[in-house]
Amino acid sequence: MSDNPLPLYHQVYLLLKQRLSAGGFSTDTAMPGENALAAEYGVSRLTVRRSLEALEREGLIVRRQGRGTFAADRGSFGEPQPSSDMDALMQHLADMGMQTQVKLVSLDIEAASSAVAASMELDVGAVVHRSVRIRSYDGLPFSYLTTYVPDDIGRQIARADLGTRSLLAIFRDLGLKVARAEQAISASLADRLAAAALEVSVGSALLSLRRLVRDASGRPIEWLHALYRPDRYEYRLDMQAHDTQGEPHWLPSGVFTKFS
Repeated sequence: MSDNPLPLYHQVYLLLKQRLSAGGFSTDTAMPGENALAAEYGVSRLTVRRSLEALEREGLIVRRQGRGTFAADRGSFGEPQPSSDMDALMQHLADMGMQTQVKLVSLDIEAASSAVAASMELDVGAVVHRSVRIRSYDGLPFSYLTTYVPDDIGRQIARADLGTRSLLAIFRDLGLKVARAEQAISASLADRLAAAALEVSVGSALLSLRRLVRDASGRPIEWLHALYRPDRYEYRLDMQAHDTQGEPHWLPSGVFTKFS
């Protein structure tokens, strides 16, 4: 974290806050102790303690005597808003799959956390298949992708396909009709794993995209969290003005990406 001008305790505070917001810590299982967190982030125990104190002041964690530190129950995240141009989004995804290369880092079968279960409309603990992949352009990594699919779909996907093809193409060959997607774009900080994959410093600013894909029946079939290097990837959305009764407004007319 030495390349980041922010104080170390604040860097760790931001990373832990981001992890808490994403549901990375269960509310009913103690978080790793100060020593474990210090080792994970490569800082001193005192630095971690200051970070936890800041999180506690914000009400994001709760310390329970004799039991440890727990993530506070913050309720469910807001409902994602539906995308306004599915055809443009699907074309964008298809184009990106043809222009870039993908590497499968890991593939695991696990129980859905509360955050994943809520996003995919599953019961907590339901079996999901989690894959982590890195996309590159001209040999340079630009995105770090964590994807979840339900067990019945995951069992049909070959490991080799995840390392060579886009999920959109895999779904098509499985006979799954992708009907719509809901996605949100924001900023994020690189944790240790994302930083290593994208070749940036821990705590670096990244573009964060979360996407929920549904089939024709409305069932969630994929939940994706993608992290992008902003110096190598740009997400563009063309807009067109529309006159309607009352105030005029903007509507999307196309989705584009730029790699560098």
